[in-house]
Order: sequence, then structure tokens, then C-alpha cells
Amino acid sequence: MDKIVKYLKDVGRLEPFEIKNSSITFLLAGPSTYIYVIFMLHYNPDLNIPFYGEIVFSLLFVLVGAIPYFKHKRLNEMYGWISFATLMTFQYYLTYATALNDFSLDYLLVTYVFIFGSVLLLSNRLLVIIFSASQLLHLAYRVYYSTLDRMSESAIMVSMSTIFIFSFLVMNGLIRYRKKLEAVNVELEERIKQRTNDLENRAKELLRKNKDLEEFAYVVSHDLKRPLRNIYTLTDWLTDDDEYQFNDETNQSFRLIKEQVTQMDLLVEGILNYSLQMDKELPVNSVDSQALVERIITVNSSETVRIHLKKKLPKVMFNESQLLQVFQNLIQNAIKHTDKDHVDITIDYQKLERMHQFSIKDNGPGIEEKYHKKIFELFQKLDVKKEVDSIGIGLALVKKIIERNGGKIYIESELGKGAQFIFTIPS
Repeated sequence: MDKIVKYLKDVGRLEPFEIKNSSITFLLAGPSTYIYVIFMLHYNPDLNIPFYGEIVFSLLFVLVGAIPYFKHKRLNEMYGWISFATLMTFQYYLTYATALNDFSLDYLLVTYVFIFGSVLLLSNRLLVIIFSASQLLHLAYRVYYSTLDRMSESAIMVSMSTIFIFSFLVMNGLIRYRKKLEAVNVELEERIKQRTNDLENRAKELLRKNKDLEEFAYVVSHDLKRPLRNIYTLTDWLTDDDEYQFNDETNQSFRLIKEQVTQMDLLVEGILNYSLQMDKELPVNSVDSQALVERIITVNSSETVRIHLKKKLPKVMFNESQLLQVFQNLIQNAIKHTDKDHVDITIDYQKLERMHQFSIKDNGPGIEEKYHKKIFELFQKLDVKKEVDSIGIGLALVKKIIERNGGKIYIESELGKGAQFIFTIPS
């Protein structure tokens, strides 16, 4: 019994696009049927329209066409059978009305068009055979018991048989094509499913490896800081202790060791900060960027460093620690790499559609266009200065923070004309 029910469901099953097409056809057929009958009556008032068929079936077609718009799952599953039952009912009525009007040409034309059109709406070969055979038999029965002459009877039956054969051949080809298309779709869906599973597995593996790398970077960076500090402390103690007197060459070597240890400590600290930014789940809240930048200005301003705000900065939704790192790194980068006796830094703001845009402009040496992308790469520096606080991580860290929060950063600069770093964050 279950197999029969399943078979019947499969017979009447329609694809979503077929349901949509059938729905549109029925919605158009409703008013078209009524208008056609009005035209027939206008030119042939003697026609007999039994049971107010032009009204009943016009409303029925509109009702059937509107069913998919109710989005009822059960009705959509049965829509193939509903369409079939509607077409069979109208086919029976149409043949009956045609015979009642002595096979008037007006009715015969509608009958021929309806049979061919109905076959195209049916998606199953069994339903096509049942519909066409029943129509042919019903028409043959009405013709046999009519008062038509033999020639008229033969003409009607031959034309109907021809329509039946050609409509079946056309539909048979369409059904075969549909089956092949379904097979291709099933195969494609399997491939997509397999590819999706592969991508998900790769994503999980990459996530696991990234997590391992984060933990490794954190542990290594953290564990390296202690021996570095011990080396610095020991070297500092040796150079300051009066008990140990070294010559100038030895003292110079100790100073060099301290400088290299300081550089290494900064490098480890930079790696640690960079690795910690891998976490996308840092808390986001409302940050007063005006107050935050004013604190940074207070710390970094001096007699030779002038920093001013061109416009009032807004409140933004961001992680406060990360936003602090962004402004701090960009401002300190302008101060560190200046070639002027006096540093002049301007911070500006502009509200864009769905974005906040900030800019930090300096009067430094500027950067050639060919280096505009390189400066945002990890451990990349354009000069080889010996200052201990230049390790090539700051701008890479800024870029990473901004992009991970849905923003962008870029530079506008020419050699000798200063640089302007512009970044956006979502509003």
C-alpha cells in the first residue's frame, strides 16, 4: 500500500518551476476562457453554454492558479493531481458542450487547442496517456451518437487522432528530456554536496592549524621574554657595577648587546600582539574615539611634535583596545620616521555611507607609490635605520585589525611630500 501511495505521489509530483508555470497558465486561462465565450456569443448568439460554464470554469481556473500562492506544502505536493483533475473536468465539459452544439467550429477550435495545451501542462507520461485517450474516446462516443454525416465524422476523428499522436510525441520527447535533466541535476547536486563537504573539512583543518599557530606564537613569544629580560638585566648590571671595570671596547659590546636585546624584546612583543589579533570574538562596544585620540595626543605631543584634530571624532562600535592600537601605531609611525625637526600630524574624519573614515596625515619624507603595499606586510621596512623601536610590525598589525573588523586601510603619499594613512571602519 505504501508503494502505491508513493508511486501516486511521484506521478503527480511537479518541480517548483513547473508549479509556477502551471499556476501562471491557469491564471491566464481563467479570464481568457470567459472573454472567448463572450466573443463566441457575440458572433453566434445561438450557441448553447450549459451550466454557466464560462463563469464556473473561469473561476475554477483562477482558483487553481492561485493555490501555489497560499504556500501550503500539502497542496503544492498535490498540485500535479489538482491540475490533472481540473483539466479532465474541463475536457469532459468541453466535449459535452461541443456535441450539444452539433460540433460547432467555435467549440471544435477550443477543443483542439485545449487538448494540445493540456498535454504540455502534464509532466508525467501516464497522465498524458490517460488524458489523451479519455478525450479521444469521449469525443468518439459523442461523434458516434451525433447526427453528423460520415464525412464530418471522419474529419473530426482524423483531426483529433492527429492532434493526439503529435501531442503525445511532443510530450514524450519533453518528458525524456526532463528525465535526463533531472539526472544531470541529481549528479550536479551530489558533486556540489561533495565539494561543500570537502571545503568544510578543509576549513575545519585550517581553523585547527590556525589555532595551533596562535597558541604556538603566544607560548613562544611569552617564554622568550623572560630570558631576554634576564640578559638585559645582567648586561645592565655588568656595565653599571663599579666592581667590574671594562675597557671601552667591552663596554661598547655590552651596549650593543643591550640594544639587540631591546630590539628582540620589541620584536617578540610585536609577534605576541599580532598573534592575539587572530581572535575575532573580542568584545565590541561604543567607543568615544574623540576622547581616545585626545589621550594619545597628550602622551605623544612635545615641543617638536604637534598633533591636532581637524574635526570632532564620533563614537564608534569597536573594540577599544584595538582602536587604541590603530591610532597609536599610525601616530607613532609618523613620529618615528620623520625627517623634519618638527613633526606636524593632522587627524581628520569623514562620514561615509555605512562607514567611518579616518585619516592621519604627516609632514614626513613620504613614500614612493611602489612601496605603498609593501609597508603593510609583516617585518617590512623601507629604511635600515638602527633605531631599536623599528621592527616592521606596526602597520601590519593595524591592517590586520582594520580588515578583520570589516574595514580597509590605504596610503596616499609621494616622495618628499609627507604621507596620509586613510582607514575605514563600519558605522
